[in-house]
Amino acid sequence: MQPDRFLLQGNDLIPTLQALNVAYLGISMGVFKTLHAEGALSFEELQQKTAVDAEYLRRFCLAAYAFGFMDEKNSLYVLSPLGTLFADEKDRHKTLPLALQSVFYPLITSQVAKLSKTGGHVHAFPPFEDTAVFPFMWTMMEDKFSILFQKEIIPRLAFVEEIGPGGGIVVDVGCGNGWLLRALLTHFQTLRGLGIDSSQEGIAEAQKRAGGLKDRVQFVAADFFEYPLPQQVSLFTFSRSLHHLWSSRSRLVEKLKSALNPHSKVLVWEPVWPEKLEQLREENRQVLAFQNLHEFVEGNQLLGENQIETFLEECGLNVQKFVLDNGTDFVFVGSKD
Repeated sequence: MQPDRFLLQGNDLIPTLQALNVAYLGISMGVFKTLHAEGALSFEELQQKTAVDAEYLRRFCLAAYAFGFMDEKNSLYVLSPLGTLFADEKDRHKTLPLALQSVFYPLITSQVAKLSKTGGHVHAFPPFEDTAVFPFMWTMMEDKFSILFQKEIIPRLAFVEEIGPGGGIVVDVGCGNGWLLRALLTHFQTLRGLGIDSSQEGIAEAQKRAGGLKDRVQFVAADFFEYPLPQQVSLFTFSRSLHHLWSSRSRLVEKLKSALNPHSKVLVWEPVWPEKLEQLREENRQVLAFQNLHEFVEGNQLLGENQIETFLEECGLNVQKFVLDNGTDFVFVGSKD
């Protein structure tokens, strides 16, 4: 990007970033949710229902009004159409990731700046100390990726139809709040699922959201390498989680090899690191360089296409793959067929 264009775009982006920060506060303070549910409220009613400090709430309402998220009519606050986008269930998957990332990225960036002086890492998720952001992390991941999974990946998993009628078991490694298993088991209604994640908070949310799938899915907070797996696993899924386990690659290969049966498959969905340096200048791949920088806070790195294929081959699997429409995410399916 040319310097003049960068400066021009940067100045234009600042108000957008400020607006997204205000939207994040509307979400995290519960203001948008409350107004969406209750309709028009006086300031006093809004303060009572949200339990936000009155002076902070007063200043937030002014900012939300200024950026067009809230309207004021007859001394009552209501959500504007723009604000409704951040509260309505059907639109939230588009807007919530935008607001959360506007806060999440600076927090991670500050960790990069701090840890770059020591070479250290933070082995936790999320890898920063602001616990106020944490409750929204899993929801952000779900809203950001679940539509992509349902639209672009599930239609290409015809083989799941073959394992479904027998009540096949899917093990989701690094399941987070369980969104992938919920989507998979909703679509293929005879499957059973086991979600494993080291995060107690993620598993608690997964269990809470299991709903009508509780008789077919189990979520456990555990170390995947130590947890005893079911005898007959039909499918292992690694949804953007393999690079988090890469430092234990040898153990992972051994664990999978011992658990795979002749009909088992392994699905890996990863953002793939390009082969050539100049590819990082492509607009859709700049995000990979940004993510790779942030991943190192946890000691992780993004993986190349050949690395993932070789990993699956080391597990004794033949590999098929396809690339998603964004051009950066690949899905690999390993099988013994």
